[in-house]
Amino acid sequence: MEPLGTQLYAFGIVLIAGISLGILFDLFRVLRGILRPGFLSTPLLDLLFWALFTPILLLYLLLANWGELRGYVFIALILGFFFYRLLFSTMVTSFLVWVVKIVSGLLNLLICFLLWLGSFPLLLIQEIKFSRALRISRRLKPRLRWKKFGPK
Repeated sequence: MEPLGTQLYAFGIVLIAGISLGILFDLFRVLRGILRPGFLSTPLLDLLFWALFTPILLLYLLLANWGELRGYVFIALILGFFFYRLLFSTMVTSFLVWVVKIVSGLLNLLICFLLWLGSFPLLLIQEIKFSRALRISRRLKPRLRWKKFGPK
């Protein structure tokens, strides 16, 4: 039997694992809100979530108590997750949405600038062709000379 201090240490580490589960869950919730997955891609995204979290949980368990699964491990994981969901989930989710809006705005600005930069030579060439065609058409147009009517 392990001493109580070791079990409390393991309980705390697994509690932190539950909190990190909540953070990763909120990150995937925001990602799901952005991507709006369909019928087939939703299970794939869920599988990706668990494929990412399982090694993280395994590392936490190895750090806490050499990977032993005890009753307090499950209790600590669930408590950590619900503690995070009750106290921090709304703040973290709103922060992640804010970051996504900022990044998408910056990407939009960058893409617009790159499109403008790419189209600028084309617009310049088009303007040169138009002004040249205008000059040529002015040269080819016959000039009207007005006759003066009236006594000479």
